[in-house]
Order: sequence, then structure tokens, then C-alpha cells
Amino acid sequence: MSDAPSGAGVAEAPVAFLAGVFATRRRGLVQACFATIYLVWGVSYAVGRIMATELPPLLAGGIRFLFSGTLLTLLVYASGLTLPTRTRDWRLVVAAAVAGIAVSNGLNVLALRHVASSQVALISASSAFWIAWTGMYGRNPAPVSKRTWLGLFVGFVGVAILVSAHGVGLHARFAWQLVVLGSALAWALATAAIRESQPDCDPLAFTAGYLLVGGLILVAIGLATGDAGRWSWSPAGLAAMVFLAIFSSTLAFLAYTYLLRHEPPARIGTYAYVNPLVAVFAGWVLLDERLNALQWAGTAVIFAGVVLVRNLRLFPRLRRRPGFDELT
Repeated sequence: MSDAPSGAGVAEAPVAFLAGVFATRRRGLVQACFATIYLVWGVSYAVGRIMATELPPLLAGGIRFLFSGTLLTLLVYASGLTLPTRTRDWRLVVAAAVAGIAVSNGLNVLALRHVASSQVALISASSAFWIAWTGMYGRNPAPVSKRTWLGLFVGFVGVAILVSAHGVGLHARFAWQLVVLGSALAWALATAAIRESQPDCDPLAFTAGYLLVGGLILVAIGLATGDAGRWSWSPAGLAAMVFLAIFSSTLAFLAYTYLLRHEPPARIGTYAYVNPLVAVFAGWVLLDERLNALQWAGTAVIFAGVVLVRNLRLFPRLRRRPGFDELT
């Protein structure tokens, strides 16, 4: 009997090879998207505080999203696509924009005028719980494993340690901390809406419309509350607004939208635990916000939670090299 491979085996080999290549590239893209939202959104808290204290926050925030939405719209048409054309898609865009930009980002940028950027980032980490919780329901439920729940709990304990370092009494601006907590819940609801909506339009077009609508709402609220009369041409504030528009609202939103369609909610929510680690460092560098020993302990606990939730292996070289059938 001949040892030569059968025709079916020969035919299947290129398919298996290509499947492995595409799976590897997709996994690399997923990791790049995670790195983007981890780093960019972490730095954005300190940059956002600069914008919120130098410029009228709601109007500046709305202009930021309009600018980024315009950039994505140009990219949409350059790619041969169009903005959403169906009424149903625009309803989904508006719903997500109201929760994710008008409410969540609006509350967040207002709180940044009164609470340190690192403190806002730490409280915002609670969105990981809300994202995992809302992801358990809907048309595409994502069950949460025991390991994931343990990781989320550990991460929340780390956040509690960090928050307790500043206290939760009136002297710590507790009311504004609750505003940040409400912002985190609104963001989780927007995340659930985007994930469950399954619009017929391209994700890039959906994101562009989402940013444009959210920006228009924030600009309207800012104008209605008198932000135009308080406007100042602060170089630091304008630079912060441009940074947020290009990197936080454009690049990071593209990465986040991609992850919503390829990763479970619990893993996506881990950005809320990594962002505070980046935020406290950025706050120290840019705003001279310092950490004490208790806060550093909290960051260590948060890292442990991320390892559990994302199922990270600290010693990947000890693993055997996976075959093509294991690259998923």
C-alpha cells in the first residue's frame, strides 16, 4: 500500500494552512485592538481633564466627537461605503449615541472638572462588571465562566482598594464619584446596544454615524447651557481636544467596534481595569497626580483580575506550539 498522501489530504492541506494564517492574523489584530483601547483610553483620562478644565466641557466634547465622526465619514466614502441608509439603523445609531456619548461621556467630562483623572478612571473600571452582566442577556448572550467571574470580582476589589485610598466621604467629592459610576453604567448599556443591534450597514459606517450623532447632541447641550459664552482659545485645551478626537474617538472607537464583533463582552470589559493603570501613570506624568502605597496595591490586584478574565498565560513559552486546528 502506497504511503503517498491521498488526493483529499493534499487538497485539505492548503486549506488548513490558509485557515491557520488567517486565524493568526485575526488573533494579532484582536491583540492590537486591545492594546489600542488599553493605552489610548487610559491616557485619555488625563488629557480629558486638561480639556475639561481649559475649555467648556460639553461643547468641547461635542466638537471632539463631530471632528472624529467627520474623519470616519470621509474614510467611509473613501472605502466605497455610505452612511446608514435604513431608518432602523439610524434608530440604533441614535440609541447608542445617546447612552454612550451624550450620557456616558457627557457625565464623565463634567466629573473631570471636579475629580482627579486617575480617580475617574478607577471608578470607571466598574463598567467591566456592567458589560459582563448585560452581555449575559439579549439575542446573543455570552455566558460568564466561574474563572471570569472570579477575575471580575478580583478586579473590582482592586478598584475598591484604589478608591478607598482617597475616601468616599463628602471631602472626596462623593457626589461626583456617583456621577462617574452612572457614566460607567450608561457606557455598558451603549455597549450592549451596539453588540445586540446587528445593523445592516458596515461597522465603520455605523461608528461614523454614532460619533456624528453623539457629537451633535453634546454640542446642542453645550450651547443650551451657555458653553459658547465661556469658550476660550486655550492652546492646551485645544491640543487635548484634537488628541482626543483623533486617537480616543477615532482610532480607539474603531478598535472597540471591531472587538465588540469578535470578542465576548467579559473580555472586552477588561479594558476598564487596565485603563486605570495607564491613567494613574499618565495623571502622574501630565498632572502630577501621585499614588500612595495603598493605590499601588490596588493596581497589583487589578492586574491579577485581568489575568484571570482574559485567561492570560504568564509563561507562554512553556506551552506547546498549537496546530492549525487550535488557532481560533
